[in-house]
Amino acid sequence: MKKLIGITGILVLACLIAFPMMASAQGSGAGKRGRMAGIEMGKGQVGARGEKTSTLTTEQQAQIEKLQKKFRDDNADTLKQLMTKRFDLNTILDSDKPDAVKAKAIQKEISDLDGTLAQKRIDLFIELRKINPDAKLGRGLGKGMGMGNDM
Repeated sequence: MKKLIGITGILVLACLIAFPMMASAQGSGAGKRGRMAGIEMGKGQVGARGEKTSTLTTEQQAQIEKLQKKFRDDNADTLKQLMTKRFDLNTILDSDKPDAVKAKAIQKEISDLDGTLAQKRIDLFIELRKINPDAKLGRGLGKGMGMGNDM
């Protein structure tokens, strides 16, 4: 009897360790959604696993993907500049004696670049609404992190 309880206990413990590991290996889905996840493409349906499925035609989906790719391609340099500026700012702030003047100047540049991208996202959203009037502007995933609006 003690042997059976011991084996059962080991199996339960193994399951308690294994299941969370397997679940975390599946990921949050953020990587599947990409950078444009802040723009929801319509009411859609809910799939078997809880994900949203689109009610858009294949042609509409292709048009949207084309617009999003163009947006990413057109703004790749700005996004690289933003990443570089954020790295520079962190380097300054992490130093033993941070230079407040330099940090504020770099933060101003970051804010300007963020503002420029925000304006371009509005232009993209308006173009997307021409294809799909049900599209909604969501909060998105920011810097590639998080779960988005639907989680």
